[in-house]
Amino acid sequence: MPEFKGGCHCGNISVVYQTTIAAKDAVPSNCQCSFCRKHATRGLSDPKGQLAITVTDPGRLGRYQFGTKATEFLVCASCGVYVSAYMADGDGAFANVMANALDDHAAFGPGTPSVYDNEDEAGKRARRRKQWTPATLTINAA
Repeated sequence: MPEFKGGCHCGNISVVYQTTIAAKDAVPSNCQCSFCRKHATRGLSDPKGQLAITVTDPGRLGRYQFGTKATEFLVCASCGVYVSAYMADGDGAFANVMANALDDHAAFGPGTPSVYDNEDEAGKRARRRKQWTPATLTINAA
């Protein structure tokens, strides 16, 4: 399974993304919500993959929420890089990773626009369970 590493600019948030989808075949999602447009996102996910997110200093982790507050948008409070959208869900969690946060970001294409304006919280959760990557979030003690 291909593996891609990356994280924020200062290294506080790191990611390891394992995917069954070759980079040349991946189609990043360019979410059209106002938050994602401001970050020029290219979200990657693979429901058969795995995403490990590790935070070195929890005091420098921004966990932004808006709208239905079903998801945390993980942004480094030091360098400002948006790394992942993370959704805890029962005993597990699902997330996507921003292609621009990966070391080999150029391996992925520009993506296609995705619009989810009409989804309620239940719809967002159902879509993310189906389409996003099973994920772990490890936050080291300060």
